[in-house]
Amino acid sequence: MLATIPAHRIQTSDDKAFAQLVQRHSAMLRLVAHRTLGGNADVDDVVQEAFLAAWTHAESVVEGETIAGWLVTTVRRRSYDRLRSSTSRRRADLDDEMLSFDHDDPAIMAHCQSLASEARRVLESMPYLQRRCWELRQLDHLSYTAIASELMIPPSTVRGLLVRARARLARDLADWR
Repeated sequence: MLATIPAHRIQTSDDKAFAQLVQRHSAMLRLVAHRTLGGNADVDDVVQEAFLAAWTHAESVVEGETIAGWLVTTVRRRSYDRLRSSTSRRRADLDDEMLSFDHDDPAIMAHCQSLASEARRVLESMPYLQRRCWELRQLDHLSYTAIASELMIPPSTVRGLLVRARARLARDLADWR
């Protein structure tokens, strides 16, 4: 078992002690971030932000053996923040795509806004991977291979998830046709 890094060494900004901390916990934190973000490219950023927060606030957060738990909690919170901001961006992208035409008729605009709202509701009710595949394909215009790489799943799984996502949207939005 690895020896605990003395808290006072990290709290006094000991570069070597902090490097040990990073080396010791990086793999675990990357795994936590990867599981939370679903294979997102933000994994490294979230882990780096957690270590930066530990460095910046070392005097108040480092309690020897409890630093691992603090780091995990910080990575999870920052991952959730990324997911929330990603969802907000996706909603804005969807709204922009659905409302990208300029029309003066308020009834048509209201109809389009209602459709966008219903489409968001359907997307939010989908399983995470299915929704993510649809977003990456339709909003980010990624290839099946790029989506598979991003989500760390086989391209055949991407195809299947997209087929199910499209079928669900077609079924649940059929009344809008």
